[in-house]
Amino acid sequence: SGKTALARTLLTSLAMHNRQGDVQLVLIDPKGRGFAPLATLPHVLGGVVSSAAAAIERLRAVVQEMERRDAQGVNRPALVVAVDELADLIQTGGSAVEAMLTRLSQRGRESGIHLICCTQKPSAALIGSAMKANFPVRLVGSVAGKDEARYATGLSDSGAEKLEGKGDFLLVAKGELVRFQ
Repeated sequence: SGKTALARTLLTSLAMHNRQGDVQLVLIDPKGRGFAPLATLPHVLGGVVSSAAAAIERLRAVVQEMERRDAQGVNRPALVVAVDELADLIQTGGSAVEAMLTRLSQRGRESGIHLICCTQKPSAALIGSAMKANFPVRLVGSVAGKDEARYATGLSDSGAEKLEGKGDFLLVAKGELVRFQ
């Protein structure tokens, strides 16, 4: 199991243990396969989005919701925006996608909007430093080398390049590392 299986499990757990009125999900999956099994959950708003144009529209709506919540001082229900293949979405959606995701990562938590983003290539060229800085918890699977490990975890010598894959992950929060499967 890899990053998509972990994200699916996390989202399924949120749906199973929370009422629809408490947690709602926005699913963006450029490949259209990773989050497809979750499309029928009652918590999912508007199905799974797979095209860049539809993702831009959905993200624009989420940013507007964030601004509405900020103005009204509301932060419920929790809204979880899950993006599989983040690097692919940024490449196809361009600066509009990156700007909206950065804005949500910076200001969304206060209004009850949270991001879960998955990518195979956590490189500085694809994921801006402003967005990366606003992900307080990272789950990192096997990466190709020390440079990718350092960028993905934010720590030197994390050992992420030595992970076996097969569901092997590091949890990074507040500079602490926890290895789990």
